[in-house]
Amino acid sequence: MTIDETIRAFSVFLNNSWDTLMPLLSGRPYATDESSKSDWLQSNWEMLVERKVLQLNEYLEVYGEGADFNGKSSRITDIESVPTHSVKVLIDGSKDILNNLEIEDGRYDFERLVGFENGFYTSIPPFNFALVQDEGAGIERVFPLEEIRFELQLV
Repeated sequence: MTIDETIRAFSVFLNNSWDTLMPLLSGRPYATDESSKSDWLQSNWEMLVERKVLQLNEYLEVYGEGADFNGKSSRITDIESVPTHSVKVLIDGSKDILNNLEIEDGRYDFERLVGFENGFYTSIPPFNFALVQDEGAGIERVFPLEEIRFELQLV
């Protein structure tokens, strides 16, 4: 599977498991709901995406904010590792729905999958949008999954 196919499958996984998962992560005495969600997301990113598309001893950048589980690392597994690859989002004509701008083409740093409601991105399903960082403009952008491609890049 390519990184593009794998992230799209990860979106389906998140959409299908979210409602079942949230009650299980709520009310844990040793972590906030947000840190529990971040830990779960990072763990699944490593197991389902990273291991599917990379070789052993190769690692992706953390998903979103990463995990809080290991104090010195944002990873769940291989906590001493450093990223060898990043995920880029390629645009060939799309609308940045967060900033309401038409984008002819571009290449952005993938942050995480998000939902979108009332002009803002959300951390609730459906996760049918990509939150990206536009380092050149210093802003976040959001694009519908059906209008973008994901690509691996060495860091």
